[in-house]
Amino acid sequence: MDAKQLQTYKQHNTLLSQFIVRLSAFYEGFSDKVDSELQILRGHLSGTPNFTLATVSINKLNSALQHQELTLKKYSIETVALLESATKRLQKVVFEDEVLQKRATQQLITLNQPVGDIFSIYKLFQQAIELHHAALASSAASELEAGKNKGEAPALENSKESNKDNTVNPLYKSILEELNQLIASYAQRQPDDCQLVDIQKKLTEGMSEDQLLKSCVVILRMIVQDAMAEASLTGKVIQSLHNSIGKMGGDIQLSMENSRTQFEQRQVGNAQLQSHIESIEEAVSHSDSLESLKEHTQFCVQNIASTLNEQAQLDSQGQASLMGLLGSMQSRIEQLQKQTLTYKKKLAEQMMLSQTDPLTRLPNRQAYNEKLSKAVQSWQDNGDDLAVAVIDIDHFKSINDRFGHAAGDKTLQVVGKNLKQQLTENTFMARWGGEEFVLLLPGMNKQKVISLLETMRTKLASLPFKFKQEKVTITASFGASFFNKGDTPDAVFERADNLLYQAKNSGRNRVITDRDE
Repeated sequence: MDAKQLQTYKQHNTLLSQFIVRLSAFYEGFSDKVDSELQILRGHLSGTPNFTLATVSINKLNSALQHQELTLKKYSIETVALLESATKRLQKVVFEDEVLQKRATQQLITLNQPVGDIFSIYKLFQQAIELHHAALASSAASELEAGKNKGEAPALENSKESNKDNTVNPLYKSILEELNQLIASYAQRQPDDCQLVDIQKKLTEGMSEDQLLKSCVVILRMIVQDAMAEASLTGKVIQSLHNSIGKMGGDIQLSMENSRTQFEQRQVGNAQLQSHIESIEEAVSHSDSLESLKEHTQFCVQNIASTLNEQAQLDSQGQASLMGLLGSMQSRIEQLQKQTLTYKKKLAEQMMLSQTDPLTRLPNRQAYNEKLSKAVQSWQDNGDDLAVAVIDIDHFKSINDRFGHAAGDKTLQVVGKNLKQQLTENTFMARWGGEEFVLLLPGMNKQKVISLLETMRTKLASLPFKFKQEKVTITASFGASFFNKGDTPDAVFERADNLLYQAKNSGRNRVITDRDE
């Protein structure tokens, strides 16, 4: 290699070293391990490069970055899921603004596309922030307009007026819905409770944040009292079981001791009988007089009879004692069985209550999750079709606003009952929360699913609702998604939920599935 080539080679090495140093700055902050090794690499390449040591650092970095690839993918997936969840919550809050609804729907479609790199996530964050800013601006404008119409200044976010507007404070709305369900559950069991009656009245009329907080405290106290009562009952049953087992153990030990004593006494009696028999045999062998043999034999026979009689008495006493112990044990077992059956019945009732929505009397989300777990296992084993459908009542908020929460509750009850009447064998429906219901549809292909959901939709739309002498048509939107290989239950539900919002944005009162052509 001549001097010119050597000089060119050195220049290229210097240029490459500088490029690597600048490029390494891009990865700063990725992880402590990578940062530390990058700093060492820059030291080897700065000034006069030491390529031998730099090669060692590069090999370490290659290994570290390969192991970090899965972490970066996981971070990307979790971040996109977080953005998707936030967009869906926002979509529910701004459902009256069609422009924002379309933007939110487009954002969800984008979020469902594969994410190639971390820069794509940055762009998704930008879009999500812009969408949330637009929603806040729209909400503020609506609030300002409402204030102008009333001749008032815009209400503060934490004032009582803002608390009455569920669209301004979604957290307030969510807590209010949960409180409504809890109150309904306790009111059924305690219809004369003054506190519950007062809270129900305030829920109908509207609550401030302070009233909502106090009501939550009341319910929390009731939940704690129930938990303590349940713990007390459980403790009593366990203690009773412990006592009964202890007594039965004592009875068994006593029975064993009595049996051992009887066995020892029988052995003594048998020895005495053997002795008397041997005495007779000896008398027969050595007696010289028939008269003395007769007397001796009579004496031994009397002793044998006496010994047998004593043994019979001991056997009778032992039998009576054993029967007494067995009777006592049987009595305790029967008592324990009654207590256990009572406790089992109470547990079954509590299980039923915990899996039943108190307002609609339909299964709740907990019951759905248990049913879903079994259905997914069956789907994985057999490969039959399995679909999830989400149902949402159209314009439900307007019913509450125009006719009151009592009318809203009645609507949920009637809609739930009507939808349940259309269910076929093996299908399952639960109330998901608010005005949403969820369906589990095992063993049904696309045609059967669409046929069932369309029947539900048309039957519901034909129901004759009437509030305050005003006839109202109630409709619902449906979104359904089928399980595919590799799907998780959450992924299928999210797809069904997205399809539901597509149905909403397409005019409501319609069915959309992910197998529609």
